[in-house]
Amino acid sequence: MTDSLGQNPVHLLETIGLHRVFDGLVAVSSVDFQLHEGEIHALIGPNGAGKTTLAGMITGRIRPTSGRIFFAGQEITGLRAESRVLLGIASTFQIPTVFRNLTVFENIALAVQRMLLRHPFDFFLLREDNLTSRVWEVLEQVGLHGSWKRPAGSLPYGHQRLLEIAMALALRPRLLILDEPTQGLAPEEITGLMALIRLIAREKTVLLIEHNVRVVLELSDRITVMDHGHIVFEGTPSEVEVDPTVQQVYLGAGRWRS
Repeated sequence: MTDSLGQNPVHLLETIGLHRVFDGLVAVSSVDFQLHEGEIHALIGPNGAGKTTLAGMITGRIRPTSGRIFFAGQEITGLRAESRVLLGIASTFQIPTVFRNLTVFENIALAVQRMLLRHPFDFFLLREDNLTSRVWEVLEQVGLHGSWKRPAGSLPYGHQRLLEIAMALALRPRLLILDEPTQGLAPEEITGLMALIRLIAREKTVLLIEHNVRVVLELSDRITVMDHGHIVFEGTPSEVEVDPTVQQVYLGAGRWRS
C-alpha cells in the first residue's frame, strides 16, 4: 500500500480490515496483515482459524465480504485470481493439483506458457527453445529432472507436491503461498522440502501455511498466529514459541518442543 503522500510501498502485501462471512459464520474478522518482501512468513493456527480463507482472499479465489488488499503498492481487492497471478502471486494447495494424465514436463510447460503470455507483444519469448529452457530450469530447481517423461499421476505423493511447487515457480512469482506443503510427506521428504523453500526464499517472498511445528520454527522469519478468524499474535519464532496466548489457543503445553 502507498501512504497518503504517495511514497513507495511499505510492504509487498498488506490487507486492511479484511473480513469474510460464510452463511452468517465469520471466517476472517477484520484482519490487518502485512508481508515484508524477501521473508518467509508462516501463518499458523488451529483448524478453522481462518488461515486458508485469508490466503484465498489474497490469491483472489475467495472474494472478501469487506476490506482491502494491496500488493506492491497496488490495490488488488477487485482483481480476479488470474490477474493476481500475472502481477506475481502464485500458490499451491493442501491437496496437490496437477494434470495427472500429462507428463511432468508438460505440466510445467503449461505454467511456463502462462507466464510467457504476460508479454503478448514479445513473440520471441514464446519460441519453443525459450519455453524448453525454462521448463528444464524449474525441473532442476525442484529435483524432478529425472522424472520429466512420467505422467504426473504416476508420481509418488511427495513428488506431486514438488511438481505443484514447480508449476507455481514457473510463473515467476514475487509471492509464493504454500498451503500445508509438508502434509502427507515422510520425514526425509520434509527435510528436502525445507531445503527447497530456503532456496526459493533467496529470490521470492514466501507465505507458509503449516501445522508442522519444526518446519515453522526452523524456516520462518516471522509467524502470525490466527484463532477464530482473528490474528492473536505475531512475532519471531522465539517470541511465538514462548507466548502464553499461543500456547493456550494452538500449541498446548510443551507442543512447540514435541
